[in-house]
Amino acid sequence: MRFLTTPWARARRAAAADQRRASPTVTVAVCTLDRRDQLERTLHALRSLTYPAFEVVVVNGPSTDGTAEMLEGFDHSLRVATCGVAAIGASRNIAVASAAGDLVAFIDDDAIPPPNWLETLLPAFDDPLVGAAGGAVFDVPLGRVDWQLCTCTRLGAGNTDSPGPISRYLGAGADPVAYLAGCNMMIRRSALQQVDGFNPLLTGAYDDVDICCRLNDAGWGIAYVPAAVVRHDRAPNLTRDDQQTIRDPYRILASRAIFAMQSTVAPDETAVVAMLAESLREWTVFADQQLAAGHLTPVEHQRFVEQAEAGARDGLAAGRGPRLVTVIPDPPRHLFRPYR
Repeated sequence: MRFLTTPWARARRAAAADQRRASPTVTVAVCTLDRRDQLERTLHALRSLTYPAFEVVVVNGPSTDGTAEMLEGFDHSLRVATCGVAAIGASRNIAVASAAGDLVAFIDDDAIPPPNWLETLLPAFDDPLVGAAGGAVFDVPLGRVDWQLCTCTRLGAGNTDSPGPISRYLGAGADPVAYLAGCNMMIRRSALQQVDGFNPLLTGAYDDVDICCRLNDAGWGIAYVPAAVVRHDRAPNLTRDDQQTIRDPYRILASRAIFAMQSTVAPDETAVVAMLAESLREWTVFADQQLAAGHLTPVEHQRFVEQAEAGARDGLAAGRGPRLVTVIPDPPRHLFRPYR
């Protein structure tokens, strides 16, 4: 492939070779909101990671369940930052800005990695053109691996079990484009700086899709490492209940609209509007089924449909605006604190 021999590629390979002379440092980033008990379990599980050179950064959103107090009294070495809004894109950017490591490994506050998680992902970065690597996700409620080779169209239609190889979904403008599950992905901090971090407009979905799309379009490679499996015990959040049923589709539709409008330089708004109309029809059918099954009251059904419509409307309006730029500072290497 020609790009492998360009001066740009050779310079990147040389820089990566310098970095490999010492073991790369890793920041494990955990963004959390009102999941004190699940977060505490995840933090204890991270003690079992066998890679020697990693730190843990927790970004606590506007939690009201005692998460802040638990973190203050936590008896293991970690660094804590705060995010004043309930928005995953903004929270991830704070994690990246706080990260002192060469690489940032993201895991959810309700997920558990295997002890060799970091060592399994790290070899992908021996190729200096790889900007991100991630593995599969074992969905505990479903009892199976449900996130494998993930892809998504530029209109936000996702597939979590796409046929390989991953190279089919890479290259500037690729559609669909490969992405990594947000609870199991490692990204070069320098690559995150280059693409201005995560989209802060994405409050609850498509943040992982969007960052991989940005990295891909900037020329970075994305690696899927199936052996790196994380267990995800999906806890309730602002979108779904404890039975894993979607109760409020606002964030899903708003984030999909924003991604669809900002995933290309020249978005086709007519196609985005048509996609949103079809998505609204699908969500309305879902709400009707939940009502018929007795899982929604008539009042809840009405609110569900209204939230879906509002999400599509607000997301389209936000997506028409400029793509926000988040300046990621150089890593605060002096703050690196090995997690024990």
